[in-house]
Amino acid sequence: MKILLLNQVFYPDPVATAQHTRDLALYLVSHGHEVTVVAGNRGYEKRDQIFPSRESYQGVDVHRLASTGLGKRSILTRLFDAVTFDVNLALKLLGLPRHDLVVSFTSPPLIGLFGTCFCMLKGGESVQWLMDVNPDAAIAVGYLKENGPVATVLNRIFEFTLKRSGKIVVLDRWMRRRIVAHGAADSQMVVIPPWPVQAFSEENSANGDSFRAEHGLTGKFVVMYSGNHSIVHPLDTLLEAAVRLKDRDDVVFLFIGAGLRVHDVEEARAKHGLKNVMHLPSQPRERLHESLAAANLHVVVMGNQMSGLVHVSKIYGALASGQPYVFVGPRQSHVIDLIEESGPGFHVDHGDVPGFVDVVDRVKGLSSAELQRFAANRGYVARRYSMEKSLGIFLDEVVGSKAVGLSEARMEMGR
Repeated sequence: MKILLLNQVFYPDPVATAQHTRDLALYLVSHGHEVTVVAGNRGYEKRDQIFPSRESYQGVDVHRLASTGLGKRSILTRLFDAVTFDVNLALKLLGLPRHDLVVSFTSPPLIGLFGTCFCMLKGGESVQWLMDVNPDAAIAVGYLKENGPVATVLNRIFEFTLKRSGKIVVLDRWMRRRIVAHGAADSQMVVIPPWPVQAFSEENSANGDSFRAEHGLTGKFVVMYSGNHSIVHPLDTLLEAAVRLKDRDDVVFLFIGAGLRVHDVEEARAKHGLKNVMHLPSQPRERLHESLAAANLHVVVMGNQMSGLVHVSKIYGALASGQPYVFVGPRQSHVIDLIEESGPGFHVDHGDVPGFVDVVDRVKGLSSAELQRFAANRGYVARRYSMEKSLGIFLDEVVGSKAVGLSEARMEMGR
């Protein structure tokens, strides 16, 4: 089967959706499918980083398109980068042949429309893989007015793509509810959670000692936030806790990654003289298991209004590391579902700084037996949320259903 994947980013970009697209592409190739990826040629965060415009990556035919590299300085610069990518994407699709399956991710927001129109024009089935829900998420963070003309038009486009798609991949039950509210049929839905992209073992944790030594963290209690520092991940509670604990030389708050909220980290560090706060760039995939293993306490954050609109995938990396973790976010969310399913895990509400500090102290005092309960999360992830399990669902419920349809159509043509 010929399968086309559309996403703004692709490996080796370290952002999560680039890694997940790469995993999907290689998985499909390993099962005998012909896979083409169309992505942008610039880094998602490092806009001055340019990737090859065309390459064959482990059997995947990769096409990368040019766009402007203004970056995330403002909504307008982000919009301009997205528009230039969209224009080149439309031109590229006009020259591509028909594909049996076209999978559109959600970056930039209108990419699903292009995938749908491509299928309407040339045939094949459109699939939407929703890593987030827009324009709802843009409305929730205040980028768009809920009943404004731009939001109204974008909502109509979004619902058009849903209606015209054969399958819609959502990441959790909360997102499923949101999409049903947009008029999608329940029969279209396939729930496929993302998976940890770092290498991990169910039996043995990675050793973070070398990473700790490299960054001067030996002997410290490391509170780690690792992942995208986006607008939907407010870090106020975490940073205020760092202020409360700034005179404790045994605790370090380590932020790893990029995004708009990095500015919040740097501002808080400068304003309060926080020597207990460090920031490192996104780590390459091959070192993720080392960096995540270096944490004593992982922090997972989601804005209160974002349940069902985004899916915080860093929770899977925290679980796979086997280390304790705390979730700062809404009680009705997929992360709370995971805490209830897996067993151990901490939760505090946004603004509950004393509660967060209490979690730090409680984790510092955990016994070896109590820490072992968190280590058991590695097995939980391997059983429930591994790459093989998630992509197996995609192969069975999305690709498999399409393959059956193609087979029946070919049999009908042969009669």
